[in-house]
Amino acid sequence: MPVLLVVEADLAQRELISALLEKFEYSAVFVDSAEEALRAVSNSEIVFDAILIDLRLPQSNEIETARAIRQLEREKGRKTPLIATTACVSEWERIDGHNLCADDCLSKPFQPEDLRRMLLKWTYNPARPNLRILPPSRSLESA
Repeated sequence: MPVLLVVEADLAQRELISALLEKFEYSAVFVDSAEEALRAVSNSEIVFDAILIDLRLPQSNEIETARAIRQLEREKGRKTPLIATTACVSEWERIDGHNLCADDCLSKPFQPEDLRRMLLKWTYNPARPNLRILPPSRSLESA
């Protein structure tokens, strides 16, 4: 089962993402700060399939956090897809201009299918297919 590192401080967003990942047959490690994210990447025995990071973490500099994650990964000889999440796409454009090092951006609020497509793009492995398709009638509330 693929494993994501989800860096999200908002409890409601964490619960939503957790429910969706469960539906898509993913597991996740949730952290709510940049410091915890860096510890998870540096100390974890887990090799994450992707990292979802909120660009609005309280008391954090998202640019420095992303750069630090990338540096830790270089030291370990790997590059995990880094997907920024934000409610403000212009913020992504501003930050990306400063070399955030993110591979992609997922705009909030997002539909379950938006997350599924992002995971398909960055984490899908045909040797271990796992991304179930939700029936079209499913909404965010029922996911």
